[in-house]
Amino acid sequence: MTSTTAIVSHEPKELMKWEWSLEEVTLTAPGEDEILVEMYASGICHTDILLSSVPARTLGVQYPKVVGHEGAGIARAVGKNVQSVSLGDPVLLSFSSCSACIQCQESHPAYCDTFGYRNYVGHDKSMFMDSEKKIWSQFFGQSSFAKHSIVHKSSVVNAKDLINNLDELKLFAPLGCGFQTGMGVIQNITMAVPNDTVLITGLGAVGMGSVITAGIVGCKTIIAVDRVKSRMDLAKQLGATYTIDTSEVGFTTLDEAVRKFVPTGVSIAIDTTGVPTIIEQCVQATRARGKMVIVGSPPMNWELKVRAGQHLNSGRAIMGCVLGDCNAQTAIPQLIKWYREGKFPLESFVRYFDAADYETAVHKLESGEVIKPVLVWKH
Repeated sequence: MTSTTAIVSHEPKELMKWEWSLEEVTLTAPGEDEILVEMYASGICHTDILLSSVPARTLGVQYPKVVGHEGAGIARAVGKNVQSVSLGDPVLLSFSSCSACIQCQESHPAYCDTFGYRNYVGHDKSMFMDSEKKIWSQFFGQSSFAKHSIVHKSSVVNAKDLINNLDELKLFAPLGCGFQTGMGVIQNITMAVPNDTVLITGLGAVGMGSVITAGIVGCKTIIAVDRVKSRMDLAKQLGATYTIDTSEVGFTTLDEAVRKFVPTGVSIAIDTTGVPTIIEQCVQATRARGKMVIVGSPPMNWELKVRAGQHLNSGRAIMGCVLGDCNAQTAIPQLIKWYREGKFPLESFVRYFDAADYETAVHKLESGEVIKPVLVWKH
């Protein structure tokens, strides 16, 4: 058994009000398909907040639990069925998949048949509070909001040939979800080409990843939308052709604003906000035969309604996106390659916080002041 410290999420007393606390916990030894990881850092993602803010049993989630799914650390114990990692290897962590279903076999692990159970729910077999009270863990296969965690092998990318020093584990920790998703929605979901005109709403990690990747692809027009001026200024530096500030006095509709730049509508619209009105306007701002992709999580019972006849005649595709349809084993090395080539400036987005200062980190994420807060564990 290993004693460690974790940020434990308890069932919220109010809807959408997370309840986290720093607590001492105990870990079992890793199973045959698991790894004990000593965490160096973990990025905070809106999914951590969302799935800590809903009632128990929503989407299967349980409490108490440990979230966190952009982890990085060192393998300290390795199960006998783990072939990809050896004791002492640095690792970067992403999502979990079964490796056996049709989607996994066809190289689409983000659409694994057991994705929801493995990533949103996890299990209660490896992490305990005082008096043996079980904690739900292996959130996204990793539960990286802990100084040590038992991680499923499918979540692990061996980083020994990817990093130049252990300090880079902190910088690369967020690649497991947000930035990977932003890259994948351009490359894998929409398969953007240079002739595309792209609208991206919301300039967090996913949105910024999409802006950068659309620029790398060479898309001829990139329109970035947000309410925070500093984010829009950064998007312009990273390749956005135009920006739209939805907080401006006199702002009418996104569709109208977009068509000032692209009168026919964009060929690709990507929403990372999950705001119903923004999603609806993205659909309207997409031209005939265009692609509109929902990436951000909208309210759980909200329904997107379209006029069937209009939709039929437009030929538009309205698509969903999970983790950019990426395979972390190839996506994370690609992002690191772009970083080393100066194409993906991670330092522009990342800000480090001591793990004990998680409340400040979350508030700065929610306010838009910080694009990607990363919690760092002291060793």
